[in-house]
Amino acid sequence: MIIYFFITTGLYFFLYLIFYLWGHKNILKLKPTNKDFPFVSVVVAARNEEDNIRNCIKSLKNIDYPKDKYEIIIVNDRSTDLTKQIIEEEITNFNNFRLVNIQEYSNPKINGKAFALSNGIKEAKGEIIMTTDADCFVPSGWIKEAVKYFDNETALVCGFTMLEGVNFFTKLQAMDWLYLESISSASAGMNNALSCLGNNLAMNKNIYDSVGGYEQLKFSVTEDLTLLNTIQKQKKYKVKYPIIPNGYVLSKACANLKELYRQKKRWFRGGTGINILGYAIGFLMLNVNLLMLLGYLFLPIIIYFSLIFIKILSDFIISFPLAKSLKTLHIYKYFLPFQLYFMLYGLLLPFTFLSGYKIKWKDRKF
Repeated sequence: MIIYFFITTGLYFFLYLIFYLWGHKNILKLKPTNKDFPFVSVVVAARNEEDNIRNCIKSLKNIDYPKDKYEIIIVNDRSTDLTKQIIEEEITNFNNFRLVNIQEYSNPKINGKAFALSNGIKEAKGEIIMTTDADCFVPSGWIKEAVKYFDNETALVCGFTMLEGVNFFTKLQAMDWLYLESISSASAGMNNALSCLGNNLAMNKNIYDSVGGYEQLKFSVTEDLTLLNTIQKQKKYKVKYPIIPNGYVLSKACANLKELYRQKKRWFRGGTGINILGYAIGFLMLNVNLLMLLGYLFLPIIIYFSLIFIKILSDFIISFPLAKSLKTLHIYKYFLPFQLYFMLYGLLLPFTFLSGYKIKWKDRKF
């Protein structure tokens, strides 16, 4: 047992060191090259977002980009609250904004958010499509910074998202997102991106169309990951995950454990389509989390704490440079409590399938 945990913890450290020395270094070297202003279509899918959509639209109104070079398409996905009315009220007299109203699903192969995004993209005129969520707040330079990284070979430019933390629970979630995004960014720097976030994603529309768009992709509760994997499998295009200080999107954290459970279950269910590297990381994560929880029962105490130190050092190596580059080091005061938080939910995630494979999200089951 001692040898087993020595090997798995050592592999965990070695893999994260490679991420840092190869992946992060390449991402930090990534420089914008495009000086043009391509026409950009921003697509926002909204369902029952009456508490959030107004702030989202407010941030989109402050976009710093040539007015004749972008449009905002907001898709009302059969909301049962005041979302549609608020959108109509907020976009009146703003020519860059359009509302697409979905009343029923016309394609049995596609459902949920993917259907809403697909309909919005069909209406889009842009050569670049950018997506965010209705509970997000985008910075004014959001479009301008993202398009700088596109060239003819670039399919996706992935962006970072930070959570607004108002208490200890939400700040732990913010640290969690920073950690997970640091792994995704580093993997993109190794030309093997593990994931992306649909609430901060830019895509080349021609390449999106070439893979059939969301309508032709296998349905998933994590449509952004499915699109990423489909494009990467073709091995013809680049996926970039640049670090843009003060260019990240702000999103709301889960307000309670019930919301967090549903979010993590949805991600875990959708994440079953991840690549081999992702499964390897997941396996090693499971082992180091088991080590943290139970290792003291069968390991000499000095060895136990030495391995725990290596695990924590690995997580520090992968996430600290990113936090520093993004100028979000303030969240790092929660780094040690996050270790326990991540251990607990990481070990519990596989058991979420015991409650069934159905995912409840936005008052719908998938």
